[in-house]
Amino acid sequence: MSAFNALFTATDFLLIGHRGAAGLESENTLPSFQRAIDLGCAAIELDVQQGATASAQWIIHDSTVDRTTNGRGRIKDLTDAELRGLRCTNNAVIPELSEALDLVTQQSQILNKTIGVNVELKGPATAAAVAETLQRYPHLPILVSSFDHGQLRRFREIDQHTDVAPLFHAWHDNINTIASELAACCINLSSRIVTARRCEHIRKSGLPILAYTVNSKRAADRLQRMGIAGVFTDRPDRFI
Repeated sequence: MSAFNALFTATDFLLIGHRGAAGLESENTLPSFQRAIDLGCAAIELDVQQGATASAQWIIHDSTVDRTTNGRGRIKDLTDAELRGLRCTNNAVIPELSEALDLVTQQSQILNKTIGVNVELKGPATAAAVAETLQRYPHLPILVSSFDHGQLRRFREIDQHTDVAPLFHAWHDNINTIASELAACCINLSSRIVTARRCEHIRKSGLPILAYTVNSKRAADRLQRMGIAGVFTDRPDRFI
């Protein structure tokens, strides 16, 4: 199993394409992931949910398809066939998780470069399905994250090897304990809650910190000085 954790030692500052290159292409689509890779991101981030059929994991952020596609409705109520028939704002289909992982595999081989993937568990009951899919990609550095720490615990029960990271949009004094219980490889924080003091608190755990979503080099430099190991960005072009 290739470890996402190894990416932290491969570069001074990890640049991760948020939903691909969401500020340049329609988010969470194959063209967006390709753009992020073309711009040199060390990894891409994507969101995973399941529809009513629950036989595929679909890459989409919101609980509905209304904002990012030409359809309407809640993802959990739509069948795989209905989801596949929708088009995103760039006329691309909603990709399945396996399609994105295939793309990264292909690009890693073409570029002779290790490219990581951060899979965020977004919808309910995604842990088991994602764990099963990831078994087919032991060569990719994968990080599984979620704000739903219950889903992360479920994932960790099934898969003790793939790297995981709890996500936080608000500060909790027990962040280090949560990360330790999950055997996490890093902690992912909203850039809005990052302070030097909080970075020092997390440093006691020995884990690196990734911050989201950072779209300016100036902000990234400030975070790096505080000890952040990398950022998720919609605009990787600004970091070339």
